Amino acid sequence: MSTTRPNRNPVLLRRRSGGIAAITAIAILVVLALLGTFIVSVSGIQERQLTLDILGSRAYQAARAGIEWAAFQIHNPEITNPVGGPFTAPYACVAPTNIAGLGADLAGFTVTVTCNSANFTEFGNAVRVYQVMATACNIPAAGACPNNATASPSYAERQITAVMATCRLPSGASC
Repeated sequence: MSTTRPNRNPVLLRRRSGGIAAITAIAILVVLALLGTFIVSVSGIQERQLTLDILGSRAYQAARAGIEWAAFQIHNPEITNPVGGPFTAPYACVAPTNIAGLGADLAGFTVTVTCNSANFTEFGNAVRVYQVMATACNIPAAGACPNNATASPSYAERQITAVMATCRLPSGASC
């Protein structure tokens, strides 16, 4: 009796297994291609997020520059308006202003500064409290921020509010 089986021929087994290896290789290539596409997509999203983070930081710095400009205008009228003294009343609020042309990294930003004030008398001294708001954006509509009409994916806007006060003695000197 013969114990060999006719369908266990080694040559036939090699021919049958060749197709499975090709299918497995194609499946692995497809999975690797999908993984590569996913990685490229995620890195593109991260790059856009990084760009938006930088634009947001620059918008914040531009708005902060607007607050600093307003504080200088409010607290130093002798410098900004040298013919107006002596100042016996608290300094005036700055008029709504658009500041453009900031330099270096803030060059593409416009800052809109607004100011509100309230007067008080404290121990006979004239006190004025100011609320200054600076809004900076990088794609201004007609030169002003905020730009509610923009649909740009690279639009960045930041707003800062600061409260400050000035005090004047009846003689005109600062408190």
